[in-house]
Amino acid sequence: MKKMTLAIVLVTALLCVLAACSSSSSESEGTQATDSSKKVTLKIIHWQQENINNYIKEFNTKFEAKYPDVKVEYTTVPADATYDQLMQTRMNAGSNGDVDIIPLKSSFVGAPQEWSSGAADPMWKQWIDAGLISDLSDQSFIKNYNEADVQNAMTYNDKVYGVNMGKVAFTGLFYNKELFAKYNLEIPTTWDELQHVIKVFKDNGVEALGLAGKDVWPIGLAVQGLQASIHEDQLAYIKGLWTGETKLTDPVQLEVLQKSQDLMNNAMPGFMGIDYGTLPSLFATGKVAMIADGTWDATTIQTANPDLKFGYFPIPGSNDAAKNKNLAGKYDMTWMVVDNSPNKDYAMKWLDMLSEKENYTEFVNAAGFLPTQPDVEMTSEFIQGIEPYLEDFKLSWDQLFINRQNVGQYISEASVHAEMLKPAGPIATPEELAGKSQADWDAAAPK
Repeated sequence: MKKMTLAIVLVTALLCVLAACSSSSSESEGTQATDSSKKVTLKIIHWQQENINNYIKEFNTKFEAKYPDVKVEYTTVPADATYDQLMQTRMNAGSNGDVDIIPLKSSFVGAPQEWSSGAADPMWKQWIDAGLISDLSDQSFIKNYNEADVQNAMTYNDKVYGVNMGKVAFTGLFYNKELFAKYNLEIPTTWDELQHVIKVFKDNGVEALGLAGKDVWPIGLAVQGLQASIHEDQLAYIKGLWTGETKLTDPVQLEVLQKSQDLMNNAMPGFMGIDYGTLPSLFATGKVAMIADGTWDATTIQTANPDLKFGYFPIPGSNDAAKNKNLAGKYDMTWMVVDNSPNKDYAMKWLDMLSEKENYTEFVNAAGFLPTQPDVEMTSEFIQGIEPYLEDFKLSWDQLFINRQNVGQYISEASVHAEMLKPAGPIATPEELAGKSQADWDAAAPK
């Protein structure tokens, strides 16, 4: 009996030990599973723009604090073709979850019209038509934005597919207020007045105008400023190119090219060697009185020299001051959510939080954007100073222009290549460039 009792006790004890071990093992496995579980990774790509990148990084930290089960992976690359390639690569990855949120550099503009038969669909349109971009029409945060801006910048086929973060102007010149005051100069409102300002600076040994010619495209900012003031109706002219009612050799376009050449002839020596990243610092340090650039670089200039007094005015391409009184530009940076994203719910939460009034206000002030939400308090003295030029804000040439497919070099992309004129390029006269441009346009006409 004693032996049997002892055996039972030993078996019971062994079972308890085994049960305890089993329980301990399960708890340990459970703990390990919890420790090794991965957070949701919300993937966002963007081009490199320091002021915006810095804000988004700070915002991502706030978002992760609110949603501790999320880790935001924010990837930035240069704003040139590198970013376009990254967008394409990530989108082509499909359902692999390589990206959840993608920003366009502009908005939903440039889609072919009934009068532009044969024009290529922009990439954003191809993506939407293929069902790759989420419909945001029913998202509550869309109501935070101005109805007109939602319609103009975020809508395609009567549905909202993006969240546009603001407008920027780039058809003007930054100017040094202290240098203007030193030589008793007023803001020029006509072409002749601008020529007078340039002459006074040059006569006094001051570099009058800076252009970032090394990157080529910044020259186009000044050209678009001229077009916005010289053309009575840019869209009508563009439509006329398709219908044959207007030509790139017309006097109005020759005037644009001639005045573009005049600006380059009066630019600081070696401007074709100045890269875009260097130009704001040259201005901030007083080495040049005016530069052609977009309003987005105001924060860059302020950071480089907080004490600099500067402003911005439309390039007055016409001698009719009434035609020069407004700035043109684009809707900048439109967020899109990838429809097959495995993290679409969190992508929507991210946009919802960014669209909250406090966060959006911080964003546009950091970015230097003109807001697409109502009643946003702008703290920038610079933005307040250009408000009179924004009463009739209009889209720039490159936002309105619809190009033909397979066009030649003289009419490619945004179509006007004044940088091919001397002193920047090899072509001597506007007439020659205009003729080559029209020839390229005609050669690409649908057969």
